[in-house]
Amino acid sequence: MSRIALVGSAAVLLCAACDNLSLPAKSAQVERDTSLNTPAPPPKAARTAADRNAAHRDALDPAVAAERLAAVRRGLRRLVVAEETYYAENGVYTDDITRIGYSPESGTDVRFLWLTRAGWAASGSDPDLSGRDCVIYVGRAHGPPTTMHDVRQGREGTPVCDGVPTRPAPSVAPQPAAAAEAPAPSSADTGSALDGVDPTVQMLVDLRNLVRSQDTYYGTQGIYSRRTEPFALQYLWHKGVKISILSANDAGWSARAEHVARPGKSCVIWLGPVAQRPATEAERRSSDQPGTPVCDS
Repeated sequence: MSRIALVGSAAVLLCAACDNLSLPAKSAQVERDTSLNTPAPPPKAARTAADRNAAHRDALDPAVAAERLAAVRRGLRRLVVAEETYYAENGVYTDDITRIGYSPESGTDVRFLWLTRAGWAASGSDPDLSGRDCVIYVGRAHGPPTTMHDVRQGREGTPVCDGVPTRPAPSVAPQPAAAAEAPAPSSADTGSALDGVDPTVQMLVDLRNLVRSQDTYYGTQGIYSRRTEPFALQYLWHKGVKISILSANDAGWSARAEHVARPGKSCVIWLGPVAQRPATEAERRSSDQPGTPVCDS
């Protein structure tokens, strides 16, 4: 019995020792684990392409910007010559620049804003001048286009551009508010690109436009016009070109085009039954096809 009592006493002492042990709290362990899963703060957003373009635009030297816009204008002028030449031969304009053998100036872009058989408009830009462009148009099918930044518009055949961006001057102290500054003017370029088109091409274009004008007039009057004055609101002849209607009735008409730069030479056209097909002044050439102009070489 004494041995059993000793064993019981040992057991009691062991239990007491276990009760004195201190285990970590479960809630503390959970709190410690969840702290390892706390998400890191989000990284700083990267600069967007628009931000980079804006910074590059602000840093672009005004003289360099002027040269870039001048290149855009040159490209638009060449586009006028290419389109007019194509129209003179085909009677339509095209937005396929490869067909007319045209390519923009190096580093610039050109896109058409609208294009019909009666005319077209285009915008030219430089990637380093975001938000600014030059515009040009030919024909009166739509109103004159405007530039993106300064909302400028020009005369037919004359490229017009947004002003050259100016570099902001650094300031060391806040300045009082001032009136809004007018946009910087672009380089003078007021001549029409239509004036640079070959004189023969100008005469061919005007005779093809005469075909459209006569068709419109016939649709409202039932007869072809014997004068060019009724067409003034629809088309303006090229500078230096004189159009003469030789004959006209309710069945057909004929006409001649002359240019001050080509004295003694002309282009002629006819449509419908005419008493006599017209012939050019120098070489006496006459077209075999109605509505197709021919010219002295």
